[in-house]
Amino acid sequence: MKYDTILLDFDDTIVDFHDAEDQAFYHLAEKYDIPPSKDNLALFKKVNQAHWEAFQENKLTKEEVLTERFINYFKRFGLSVNGKEADIAFRDGLATAPIKYFPETLETIQYLTQHAKVYIVTNGVEDTQLRRLDQTPLKNSIQDIFISEVTGYQKPMPEFFNYVFERIDAERHRSLIIGDSLTSDILGGLNAGIDTCWFNFRQKKNDTTIQPHYEITQLNEVKNFI
Repeated sequence: MKYDTILLDFDDTIVDFHDAEDQAFYHLAEKYDIPPSKDNLALFKKVNQAHWEAFQENKLTKEEVLTERFINYFKRFGLSVNGKEADIAFRDGLATAPIKYFPETLETIQYLTQHAKVYIVTNGVEDTQLRRLDQTPLKNSIQDIFISEVTGYQKPMPEFFNYVFERIDAERHRSLIIGDSLTSDILGGLNAGIDTCWFNFRQKKNDTTIQPHYEITQLNEVKNFI
């Protein structure tokens, strides 16, 4: 095996986050009596993504992201909401949404755990991510999970990866990170000095200067090079 340590992103790498986000949005829309249309969903995703990107660039704190994304979204409808309450409602919908996997995900992770130590590395809120992870069988096979809220840092910050490697028995030159985000997972891995694999299930065009070591569209393709 070329790699004996695999760092695996969670959202949109193991599980379909878009599906969970859709369900959480409908849960939120019902609570605030906003029409759960496709246009409104697209608007929310745009607002939400912009806030998380600002977080990754250290322009907003996590607390600001979690509340202001809802304040700014509902402003579009002339509504003034308590951002913290809206965040709790949304994350409850996210945490309870049934898990939807990508094709052959669990089978591939089982294969990886038989040949390497597998860790989940994810940005997000501890309570929400653990509740979602509890819906999966992964706790029985992975070594550990590292969540940005717990580490105090988020991908792609080098400090996030330093935190991880200080707590696992691994050599960076034999470690690989697999994730869907160029600006989070891949850039973070490059900054940390480890090999990177871009899980590009949705076959997005790479318009950035960030170049992963590998690119796959199905998780089971990692078997070809690990």
